[in-house]
This record gives sequence, C-alpha cells and structure tokens, in this order.
Amino acid sequence: MPSKVIKNPEPLTRKQRHHIRRDQVQTRWVWVIAAIILVLVLGVIGFGYYSTYFLQVNNPAAFVYGEKITIAQAQAEVRWERMQLIATYSRLELAGTDPQDPQAQVYLAQATQIKNSLGNPTAIGDNALQFLIEAKIARHEAEARGIVVTDAEVQAKVDDMLGYIPEATLTAMPSPTNTVPFTPTPTWTITPSPTPGGPTFTPTSTITLTPTVTPTFVITGTVTPSLTPTITSTPTIVPTATPFTQSEFLKYYTLYLSNVRRLTRMTETDFRERVRSELLIEKVKTAVMAGLPKNEDQVYLAEIVVADEATAKSVRAQIVAGASFFAVAKQVSLDAASKANGGVIGWIAEGTPPSEMEKAAFAMKSGEISQPIQTSLTTWVIILLMDKGSQPIAADKYASQQQAYYQQWLQNAQNTPGILDKKGIPSDLIPADPSA
Repeated sequence: MPSKVIKNPEPLTRKQRHHIRRDQVQTRWVWVIAAIILVLVLGVIGFGYYSTYFLQVNNPAAFVYGEKITIAQAQAEVRWERMQLIATYSRLELAGTDPQDPQAQVYLAQATQIKNSLGNPTAIGDNALQFLIEAKIARHEAEARGIVVTDAEVQAKVDDMLGYIPEATLTAMPSPTNTVPFTPTPTWTITPSPTPGGPTFTPTSTITLTPTVTPTFVITGTVTPSLTPTITSTPTIVPTATPFTQSEFLKYYTLYLSNVRRLTRMTETDFRERVRSELLIEKVKTAVMAGLPKNEDQVYLAEIVVADEATAKSVRAQIVAGASFFAVAKQVSLDAASKANGGVIGWIAEGTPPSEMEKAAFAMKSGEISQPIQTSLTTWVIILLMDKGSQPIAADKYASQQQAYYQQWLQNAQNTPGILDKKGIPSDLIPADPSA
C-alpha cells in the first residue's frame, strides 16, 4: 500500500499576507470602536443614574427661611403619604366587605376616592411639599415662641401610632369589695307643707347622705326615708387592654421601621423627625389659634313672622300703638319655634354673608322695632332688638374659624417676602411607589 504523501503548505503570497494584515487591523478597530461605544453607553447610563439619584434629587424643591428642602426629602414624604393612603385604603376596603355593616358602602366609596388619589401623583407631590414647607415654618415659629417637643413626646406619639400603651400609664380604677358593712344611721325627718310648686322639705338633723325624693302626690304626715348601707371601696389595678408587651412592641417597632425604610427610604432618624414635625405643627397651630378672639358682636332678638307685607305693616302698627310685641307674636307669628317664647329667638351672630334680617338687626339700637323685612317669597318678619353686645362664639363655629385663622396665618407667612421660595418637584421625579 503506498504511503501517504504529506505536502508542505504553499507559502502565502505577498498579496495574501497584505489582506490578512488588513483584516486583522480592521478587526482590532471594530473591537476598539465597540469598546468605546460600550464605555460611552455605560457612561451615559451611569451619568443619568447619578444625575437622577444624586444630582437632581439634591436640587431644591423649596427654600424656607433660606433652608433648602431637597427633592429627595420631598420624594421621601411622597412615599410616606402614599404608604399612609394605602394603609387607610386597605382598612376601608376590608370594612366595606362586611355585609352586616350599614356603613359598608360608605367605606367602599371612601376607598375608591383614596385609590383615585393614588393615581394622581402630582397632587400627592404638592401635598407632600406643602407639609415640608409648613413644618419648616412651624419650627421657625416654635423657636420664636419658645415651643419645644421633647423626645418623650415623640416617643408617646410613636406609641400611639402603633397602638402601644406603656405599662407606666395604666391607672388604678376603684372596684368594690365583697364586704358591704351596713350602718343603720337615720338621716333626717321630712315634714312637707303643700305649696303650688310642690312640697317643701325641712331638714331637722345633720345630713349624712343625700337621698333623692320625687313626690308624686300630696304628703300629709311625717316621712322617714329608708336607711342606706355604706359601701366601702378599695382601689384595684384594672389595666386597659394593650395589644403589646414592651418586648413585643420593640419587635413590632423594628419591623415597622424596616417597612418604612423599604417603602419610603426613611431612616429611623428621618421617621422620628417627621413625628417631631407633626407635633411642632400641632403645638404652633394651637398657639396661633389662641390669638383668635373667643367673643363676637351679637344681637338678642325677638321676631314676628307673617305671610305678606300688608300683614307685617298692620302688625307693626299695632305694636307701635302700644300692643305688646310678645303678646302679638304669640297670637300671629308663623314661626312655631319662636312663637311659643313670645317671638324671642335669643342671641344671634351676623352670618357670612349676612341675611337681610341680620343686616337690619345689627344696624338697629336696643329697644328699636324694625320695618317689615322680606326674608323669602312667602314670609316677612318684624324684629325687636332687645340687646346688643359681645357674646361667646358657638363652639362649632369657633372651631371652623380657628382652622381658617391658622390657614390664613400660614398663607401670610408663605407670602411674606424672604420666607418661601418654592421651586416644586419635577413631574418625572414624583414617585409613584409604593402602589396599592
């Protein structure tokens, strides 16, 4: 069998060597260019990430008294508010699934409103920035007024937020013992004498107990009330139900902080400072609202309501001629509530805007009787101004005025030159997380 002949490769020609070298150079350039492009792309991505998460978020969202509120701080507040809204949404949605609860549909409607709010990041961003601005103004005002929030107050607020009741705050509640000593001590003798308003009781000895006597018929003779046993009570500790022991609370608090960090990127210090800001706002708000006067000018009126102007003129003529305003009111007034009192409606304040009757009343002098005033298409009124003076504002009205007074104070502070320079949060930097 013939042996296999191994041929030596043909030597490359000069032209082939040239092509190979050219291909190698081109390949190197392709790799170099690809590497440059990759570096550029990574650089652009890296710069975008650095710009978004380090440069841009350090830009100001606002300046308050020259102090900067960064976009990063505003982002954390947005996430905090979203976290609170989601928690409320979950509770309302769960409550709305109870078919036995008559308010279930109301809860579901409220849950829907919150979900819609979560879909509006711009509004949440505005609210978050406004809270931070208000907190800065409150801190400045607190320093001026000497208002402080202690660490203990912050801790108490945190305890309250998480439903923890420290054992030290539990108080003793009186609880009767099983021993009921009976002391047969007579109280007094009652000798009634009939009077138009009921019997009159004349005590004839020292009063040791205070029984309640309700006469239902005329009493003739001497009545001695029954002896009443004395109950001796001893205080015992009745703890209010608490969902945590201290150790359980600390575990829950640690878990809560972990969730806060994960959802809002707040540290524990950030969280507690936010709580402090809430308390400072509350204290400053209370101090500011205390400056609102608690009294206002009011008038004490009596009225006669009739159906038409002719009747009103006739009634007024009778009173001017000497008829008793109160007697006429009982006879002809169409307002059942005031008619029974002779037309007296008591103290009233001027509304916003004031009614025609209020305008007339505040322009009158005490003892003056008004001309007929049309109060609606079918009613006319004549009023008697009985008195005028400063009176306490109604509680619900005062509470509403306090809120408006504080908001106006806050608005004035923000509008004062040099206090607020609001930049806002760019829409693309408003977080949409966490989400429901």
